[in-house]
Amino acid sequence: MRRQKRIVLILAVFALVTAAADGAEKPDRVVEVRVEGNKQMSRGGVLMYVKTRAGQPYSENVVNDDKDRLLKSGRFRSIRVETTRTAKGVIVTFTVTERPLVAKLTFQGNKAYQDSELTKELRFGVRDAMNRFNVEKGRRDILRKYRNGGYHFAAVTVDAEALKELRVLYRIVEGPKVVIRKLRFSENHTFGNLRLRQEVSVAARFWPFVAGTLDSEEVERSVNAIRSLYVREGYLDAEVGRLMEFSDDKKDVTLTFVIKEGIRYRINKVIFRGNEVFRNADLAKRLALRQGESFTALALYRDVRKLQDTYGELGYIEASVDARKIFVDPTAPPPAWARGMKPKPAMLNLIFTITERDQYHIGRVIIRGNTTTQSRVVRRELHFFPRQLFNTVAVKDSERRLYESRLFQKVDIIPMGKEPKVRDVLVRVQEGKTADFLVGVGLSSSSGVLGNISFRQRNFDIFGWPKSRKQFMRGQAFKGAGQTLSIVAEPGTELMRFHVDWREPYLFDQPYSLGLRGFLFSRERETYDETRYGGVVSVGHRFRNRWYGEVATRIEGVNISDLDSDAPPEVMDDEGTHALVGLKGTLVRDRTDSRWLPSAGDRFRLSYEQMTGSYTFGRAVGDYRIYRTVYLDALDRKHILAGRVTLGHIFGDAPVFERFYGGGIGSVRGFQYRGISPRSDGTDEVIGGEMMVFAGCEYTFPLIGKTGEGLRGVVFIDTGTVEEKFTFTSYRASAGVGVRWTVPFFGPIPISFDFGFPLNKDDDDDTQIFSFSLGWTF
Repeated sequence: MRRQKRIVLILAVFALVTAAADGAEKPDRVVEVRVEGNKQMSRGGVLMYVKTRAGQPYSENVVNDDKDRLLKSGRFRSIRVETTRTAKGVIVTFTVTERPLVAKLTFQGNKAYQDSELTKELRFGVRDAMNRFNVEKGRRDILRKYRNGGYHFAAVTVDAEALKELRVLYRIVEGPKVVIRKLRFSENHTFGNLRLRQEVSVAARFWPFVAGTLDSEEVERSVNAIRSLYVREGYLDAEVGRLMEFSDDKKDVTLTFVIKEGIRYRINKVIFRGNEVFRNADLAKRLALRQGESFTALALYRDVRKLQDTYGELGYIEASVDARKIFVDPTAPPPAWARGMKPKPAMLNLIFTITERDQYHIGRVIIRGNTTTQSRVVRRELHFFPRQLFNTVAVKDSERRLYESRLFQKVDIIPMGKEPKVRDVLVRVQEGKTADFLVGVGLSSSSGVLGNISFRQRNFDIFGWPKSRKQFMRGQAFKGAGQTLSIVAEPGTELMRFHVDWREPYLFDQPYSLGLRGFLFSRERETYDETRYGGVVSVGHRFRNRWYGEVATRIEGVNISDLDSDAPPEVMDDEGTHALVGLKGTLVRDRTDSRWLPSAGDRFRLSYEQMTGSYTFGRAVGDYRIYRTVYLDALDRKHILAGRVTLGHIFGDAPVFERFYGGGIGSVRGFQYRGISPRSDGTDEVIGGEMMVFAGCEYTFPLIGKTGEGLRGVVFIDTGTVEEKFTFTSYRASAGVGVRWTVPFFGPIPISFDFGFPLNKDDDDDTQIFSFSLGWTF
């Protein structure tokens, strides 16, 4: 009985809840959407702009948005919305007042552009709503098209009488097409005409290469560009105008940019606010902008980045730096450092407001996106570790190293997490194409015509055997360990090469490297044919202070054959087949900032190889290269000055095929490959020397493209000599220019084109003005 009462009670409660729910007010629902007043547009066409739908809850906000959307369509003069509530729901009625339609669209007076071209400039056409705003905008757009096309005196009007008849008639007076015959700059003292021409987007006519059409918008953009140049360089009060002098027939114009440079602003004070970690003096000495220095926007931009990096190196990854310029009252007495300067300099104070925030350590290092490459390959390129201070400079360096490994096409390293004073590091990579298979024909200034069949895998894994035939066929095997494998065959008219190279840069994940190489080489020399074959095994070790040491041994067979009748005695003595065994030690210290385009730091390399077998001798070579960035342009593209010195000496009696030769790219440009060499007595044939010296400098600068890409210009001076003994009997020098063209297909390796002109040479030297190659050679 008690159980039955409990059941009855539950049913009663359920009935009461249901009744309460039925009695509660239900939200209004739209039962119908009506359209009234439409005569030209169908009901469905109107509802295309409406989101209110039958069956949905009624929302006044949605209805208001629908009304705004209908008005913005330009097809209606007015919209009225009514809502009718019924027992079944809400009826929403949109009453529209339509605009009349364009009955006809015509152009008069146009000869330079066809009607179809002008129609493309309009937002409307025949049978579209007649909207005076769109008609006027179309007039302005047509006029702009003419002005941009050089019709500086063009005029476009709308026929008012035709509009009353729902016709749109544009009357056009084209006028003559104007060409810039002369481009001048006036009152410019700081920047020369050539520099200013690089800034402007207009140019004088130079048929057939430059049309020189007068474009009004381009002229205004050029005015702004010139002023921006002056402002960036500290002429903050600079003014730029333009003067156009037309010929009598209005077809030609002399365009003059009139410049009032004003005074260049200098730094009066550098003020720091908000800094507690670093003293003012410590921060100030890191900046390029100091008291008395001329202000430039680029220097300010880099100083802000330098301050951010200063904090970022110590884990203040959220530190922010805000720079503000405060102009000094020009009527105020000059400060002590500016007294006596004429004219009195314009001055400003720089205020750096620093928000330091918290210092962070590194938590976890998380690697994502490496679907092929093993995580350990990524980690060994990182210059930061868990529990260290979060060093943003090391992060940037690690990004660069990962990208320059050419294993990834995109690399992002970002902090993540919310733990107090600890941030995990997310290393996000996107796998790149690491295998190349090439078949082609090339031409080298030193090796003639060369065929090329090559396979290179920069992400090889010698232990990554395929688990199935399908995996092998899809190229999913032998990948991911960061090893390099190269198989190259190059048959040619003067040179034939074949080699197989394998290298493990981190043996057993330790700072040791292992390399194996097998090769076959055949080349036509000046008076003989040279064939080499053999192998090389190398083991290296990376030290913590950027030093690298390597020991390599090579076993090689060399055959000298097909001697010419006029071959020198030194070549005849080396005729036949010879066996060579060598042990080579190499020591390298690399402090450059990039593997492919060094712009700072230096690189030192010293090697000695002791040979035995058919000949016993030793070869020592020392090479030092230094790089400095002398200028950064507004796009952060670097102007780089590089210098190098290379010394080499052979101890003992070396055969002609192991001696030093000079000339060509990588040596002294302006001379042929092997064009610098001692000559055999009584003949003009090269026999090589036992001592060589090369020294030179090179200045490279961007021409086209982004940082490290596109086209770079080169100016160089090369000097050097090759001597029979350790002495100086002559010295060569050359100077020249060239370009480096980085083609995306070849990755970061550029094609080099150089024009070298000998300044000092011997009568027996072989010269060559033009030379080219693939790869960095300086």
